[in-house]
Amino acid sequence: MGLFLLLAIFSAALVYITDQNVEIARSLASKSLESTALALSTAAESALRRYGSDNEQQIREILSDRVVAYALIAGQDGTILFHTNPGRVGTTLTREEMGDWLPGPVSSRQVTLGTGIPAQGFDFTLRRPDGRDELLRLILNTTQADLVSSWSNRMWWIVGSILVLLWTVGFFFERAVTRYIRLQAGQEEHERLTLIGQMTAVLAHEIRNAIAGLKGYAQWAHEKTDESQPAKTALDAVLQGTGRIETLVNELLLFSKDEEYRMEAVDLASITREAVQNGLPSWDGHVNIHVVDGTLVKADREKLYRTLVNGIRNASEATGPGGTFRISTVVDGRWVELRIEDDGPGLSAEGADRIFTPFFTTKADGTGLGLAYARKVIKGMGGIIELKNRKDARGAVLSIRLPAA
Repeated sequence: MGLFLLLAIFSAALVYITDQNVEIARSLASKSLESTALALSTAAESALRRYGSDNEQQIREILSDRVVAYALIAGQDGTILFHTNPGRVGTTLTREEMGDWLPGPVSSRQVTLGTGIPAQGFDFTLRRPDGRDELLRLILNTTQADLVSSWSNRMWWIVGSILVLLWTVGFFFERAVTRYIRLQAGQEEHERLTLIGQMTAVLAHEIRNAIAGLKGYAQWAHEKTDESQPAKTALDAVLQGTGRIETLVNELLLFSKDEEYRMEAVDLASITREAVQNGLPSWDGHVNIHVVDGTLVKADREKLYRTLVNGIRNASEATGPGGTFRISTVVDGRWVELRIEDDGPGLSAEGADRIFTPFFTTKADGTGLGLAYARKVIKGMGGIIELKNRKDARGAVLSIRLPAA
């Protein structure tokens, strides 16, 4: 964000400077023409004062500058006293040619030559020693001035190209930096999880070995104890507790180990029906399955099956006995999304933020590793898993997006 802000400030400054430079260039080109016309008129007036109008050669030399398209000197009655085209000397300017000339201020205007070339016209009043006023008309070629204006306009194309290149480089640079930061964060998270997984695996193995002995002794004592003995109830509690610890240890070992993926084309309809049948053997609710046969995704079948069983059990527990939830798929280009929608109480604000965090659970007997494991393996298969509250109705929806096969 900071990079784009700097680019925006730099772009605005560059546009402003270019606009000022273009205006200055155009102004200088215009003033250059005006200065040339003024210098020529001053020189012509000085020559007239010194040599009089009879010295045509001197006037012609002054007005022979290549920037002059043509020039003339005329009296107040319009009689042409001098013209760069000698054939016009002695003729009279028409009313249209005379224009709005009045003795006094200098006037200028855009004109078009007979050849169709644009030019700039200047009308000066020459004051003769005898007090007579004469019209000096200078028509100057604007080729150089137009060339300057043309180059100044090209500055916009150059600046525009620079800005496009700059923003393109900035865009790809920002994406590269963002990607690098994400890769670094992902690498650090992977290393941290690997370390935690190794520690967890060691602890889980030790706990399981200890629990195995305790559970075996408790089972032996449970079998030898008469039903009427108070110790029978205590041994039941011990066996129940060791069973829960054993389940947690097994899930810890499953979550902490490095996964290897056997990717293949998996039929979502088939694996969904299998997960419903095996995952809800005694549930008395109803599942509406809307998955088209032949909908294939790229996945590890065993890990996807375990994820679906976990999601289906969560949905059945959310809806409660006799409830109903829905399983459907949406094909979106190269992605297939499987949705498990329930009508339970939905997620709390805290649950929505931490639902995939290891050991976070809202169940009294939950371990908090089911969804954490699901996110781990779905991400490992190149997919995306989300659990959010439904927008159109009460309840939550588990969304699993996988590449289409």
